[in-house]
Amino acid sequence: MYATIRSYTATGSVEEIVRHVEASILPMLKAHPGFRHYWAGRSDDGVFSVSLFDSQAEAEAAQEAVRGIVAANLTELLPRPPVITRGEVLVTA
Repeated sequence: MYATIRSYTATGSVEEIVRHVEASILPMLKAHPGFRHYWAGRSDDGVFSVSLFDSQAEAEAAQEAVRGIVAANLTELLPRPPVITRGEVLVTA
C-alpha cells in the first residue's frame, strides 16, 4: 500500500473546505482505482489529509486529480501548494 499526506495552510473557513472535500474530492477518490482509505483533519494552521492506495502509481494518479480539483475550486481557501509526504506503508494495525 502507498500513503500520501497533504498539509495545507488555510486562509478561509475549515468548514467550507470540508464541504468542498465531501462534495468533490472524496467522491473522486472513492471511484479511483486502488483507493483504500481517506482521512482529513484540522491542523494548527490549516487542514491535512491522508489517503491510502494499493500502489504508488494509483496514488500518484489520484494526486493529479486532487491537484486539479483544488486549483479549480479551493484556491481562495488554500492559496499555497500543500506540503506532501508520501511513501510505502510498512506497518498497519
